[in-house]
Amino acid sequence: MAAGALLGALAVAAHAVEHETPKDMPPGKGRDETFYACTACHGTLIIRQQGMTRDRWEQTFDYMIERHGMPEIDNEDRALVIDYLAQAFPPRRKAPVNPFLRQ
Repeated sequence: MAAGALLGALAVAAHAVEHETPKDMPPGKGRDETFYACTACHGTLIIRQQGMTRDRWEQTFDYMIERHGMPEIDNEDRALVIDYLAQAFPPRRKAPVNPFLRQ
């Protein structure tokens, strides 16, 4: 029964990813290029859950190329995608405030 539930969940997830469009991501310059570069391997949910600095997005891009066989894209498109990701999905958390230190 658990295997059936898992297969059902995977089918629903695959169906959802299959019907995603660039509009599932925040508007901005580079949205379409980012959508098509990233969703060749995974859905937008994993992107939308992130919040990273531009440098961290760069490192993640390199990691996906080196470890997961993501095709490299030309430098101009890469910059456009990284800029979009950094603008649309910046770090979310601020450093915790220590109430015992003067601000």
